Amino acid sequence: MKKLIVFIFLSVLASASALAQTGSAFPNFPTKKLNGQAFPLPDSVKGKYSIIGVAFSKKAEESLLTWYQPAYQTFIQKKKTMFASEVYNVNTYFVAVITGTNKIAGDDVVKKIKENTQKELQPYILTYIGEFASYKKLLNITESDEPYFFILDEKGVIVHITKGAYSAAKLAEVEEVLSEE
Repeated sequence: MKKLIVFIFLSVLASASALAQTGSAFPNFPTKKLNGQAFPLPDSVKGKYSIIGVAFSKKAEESLLTWYQPAYQTFIQKKKTMFASEVYNVNTYFVAVITGTNKIAGDDVVKKIKENTQKELQPYILTYIGEFASYKKLLNITESDEPYFFILDEKGVIVHITKGAYSAAKLAEVEEVLSEE
């Protein structure tokens, strides 16, 4: 695992047959920051809208990386500049899910993630080491090769879900949802 497998990041389009549908609560997910501090979701992000991206396979990770630059510029970096045309009051997190045989070397994997992550992005990276099958079912992640993105409202309720690689249209959908908050 050279990069993050799962990122908590963006919630967009909901599927009609999903267990995790818009209007349902995001499940309790015991993540940690890269410094080891516990950061349970959704409790740690309640109070404002949040974008959470989840990918748990190498192929899904590759698609998730296509979101990195546009999402960082739109939702994280713009908070820090006075020239931002639209500033979103939103939490943005990436979660690395470490499962299977990688669980044994979990601490080493987290250390490697930290070493390979740009310093300015590290506060937005979360990790989860453990069983993921139950979360996969609760979130209705049916395509292992696709990243899933969830937008949570201030109470931790899913308001939008999407999946797949970045596109300008998907980012516009996310921005539209956040503009309505």
